[in-house]
Amino acid sequence: KILVAKGGKGGLGNVSFKAKWRRRPEIRELGEKGESVEIFLELKSIADVGLVGFPNAGKSSFLRQVSKARPKVGHWPFTTLRPHIGIVEAEDPALTQFTLADIPGLIEGASSGKGLGHNFLRHIE
Repeated sequence: KILVAKGGKGGLGNVSFKAKWRRRPEIRELGEKGESVEIFLELKSIADVGLVGFPNAGKSSFLRQVSKARPKVGHWPFTTLRPHIGIVEAEDPALTQFTLADIPGLIEGASSGKGLGHNFLRHIE
């Protein structure tokens, strides 16, 4: 566990001021503000298995066949613009289920920014 921002001290609600002679108090005590920070988190691993290959290689079609995911399938390159994730129910009892990601098609020079470039290469290990 890590602490990113400390919360403020909580206030007292009207129940705290309830008494025999004041059954429905209309007073309260405000709490103090906590710290506020802006952070950027990036998910490193999006799936157990990733489908990586050239555009129009059938990655989305395969994902549709083995899972309930429904990525768009087209007859043109770069139909998949973002990864799609499906859950595959394995027949092997040892695996039970795993997640499968359809990564957008990679072309030569993707590491230099061609095609969809480096956007998805960093997720592939």
